[in-house]
Amino acid sequence: MLKLAVLCCLLGAVMSAPQTKNELTCDICIDVITDLDNWLTSDKTEQEIVDFMKEICAALGLILPDLEATCNELMDAQLPGIIDDLVNNNLNPTEVCTNIAACP
Repeated sequence: MLKLAVLCCLLGAVMSAPQTKNELTCDICIDVITDLDNWLTSDKTEQEIVDFMKEICAALGLILPDLEATCNELMDAQLPGIIDDLVNNNLNPTEVCTNIAACP
């Protein structure tokens, strides 16, 4: 789940930065989305995953106060769509990361 927190930070940076993409961001995104995809096949619901990620945002906010709000906004805006793409659209992690502009 730490990887998902890292993804939150990276996605926030990617979304707020100019459209420059790099392999490191892409590789991390693919790794995190792969882990998320594996987690979805466990007995967790989408809401449990979103709630857990918001707890991570709160924890990140204790370290970097400005990051909590950005992380929460990112979770609200991106995580349900990512989960939907993985589950309902059967996208693979590379396709998801390309769709959210983390990969070229």
